[in-house]
Amino acid sequence: MRSSRGAHFLTALPFLLLYAADEVSISTRVEDDATGVRSIKVVAQPQAKTALDEGKITTLLPSSPMRRVRTREAADSYRVTGNLRFTDPDVIGDLRVNRHVRLRPWPLFETAYTFTDKITRTEFAERERDVAAAAKTEFTYSVTMPGEIDPNSVLPPGGIPQGRTVTWKLKADKPTQDIAVTATRPDWPPMMFVALLILLGVLGLLRFLRRRERTTPRRI
Repeated sequence: MRSSRGAHFLTALPFLLLYAADEVSISTRVEDDATGVRSIKVVAQPQAKTALDEGKITTLLPSSPMRRVRTREAADSYRVTGNLRFTDPDVIGDLRVNRHVRLRPWPLFETAYTFTDKITRTEFAERERDVAAAAKTEFTYSVTMPGEIDPNSVLPPGGIPQGRTVTWKLKADKPTQDIAVTATRPDWPPMMFVALLILLGVLGLLRFLRRRERTTPRRI
């Protein structure tokens, strides 16, 4: 089993960033070895640039040698995109990726991946205006898994599986939101090893039977 787990600084989503932006998306791609890449995209009007300061971006993608952040300003928009490759369990906050191999009738060996994350809303005042705005403010969250997704494992309900990716349109009206999805894929190397052992066993049995046939005296 491999698990990626860490401190609490990657899953905080500032409400002021959501409110100021026209589009916020968070995506994670999980690799076969349970490592992966977290990516973000924030699109806002140029006048909202000051609301997308480094501190708010850092809550989504903490400072790390593995982090890449780009900004682009045009006449009608201001964009921030970035990604962070996670391999060290101390880098990722509430995000976890558990991987384990299990025996199945077919395929004989299967690798199961369980992805969980918790999105925490920050910078939120419980004022009537903010509560009303939160119900209308949304962001996109997606996860791409290294295997076939189990639709029954998708939480919260409403996530749309498409291929190996699940996408949610989430509102900012909850203080925390739990994300979960499970995927499986055939584990071919051990199955090929077992098949090779079976093949060698069959060939050995055939050689034994042929040798026995040659050495057994024929009756006339």
